[in-house]
Amino acid sequence: MPESWQDLQDNSNDIDNSEIQDEDEEVNEYKDPVEEYTEGSRQIEALGLMDIGPMGSWSVSSFKQGCGVKELREDTPLSFWQSDGPQPHHLDIHFSKRVIVSRVSIFTDYSLDESYTPSKILVLSGTGFHDLVEVMTLELDRPSGWNHAVFTEIQGNKEGLKTFLIRILVVSNHQHGKDTHLRSVKVYSPQTTHTFDTSVLGPFTSRVLLSESTIR
Repeated sequence: MPESWQDLQDNSNDIDNSEIQDEDEEVNEYKDPVEEYTEGSRQIEALGLMDIGPMGSWSVSSFKQGCGVKELREDTPLSFWQSDGPQPHHLDIHFSKRVIVSRVSIFTDYSLDESYTPSKILVLSGTGFHDLVEVMTLELDRPSGWNHAVFTEIQGNKEGLKTFLIRILVVSNHQHGKDTHLRSVKVYSPQTTHTFDTSVLGPFTSRVLLSESTIR
């Protein structure tokens, strides 16, 4: 039996309402990358961790002009490293002395990068390039925000990962993309306090020196 005009009108309203609901959900799903970046950083620091990335020497397998290590190291999710070569792509962070790493945090944003967004990342560690071994795998599904490789959760490794070299290896991207984007990478270690031995230089009398006599 043919549908009445009223039935057709009701169906039309249902379609319109569902489309509006879908649009509302898409709007609600949007997350401001700067807010996510800032809030996530605060949450990590609240765990008593500090970024030791500045202590390391950074290098990448390839990069597009204007999207290299400098842009990756900027403290913002609005700049990024973009690879410019064959897969897999990698980022190396080499320390001159052994460090303890609690976690490596990687900021990605599928809504901005789409096919440039990593879908599988391996984290490798070693004393040098000759003995790198895989220590963790990250599988990402349209990620937005910070993704963490937490080494203190590995059984028998509560203190963290002791290493000289960390390699972040991007194995594959979403939508079979070739080159990749990483918007920020931070290497976190437990905060430690070191106090100067004043027995050699004598006790500090300057308020400025006293305030600087403890390093976090």
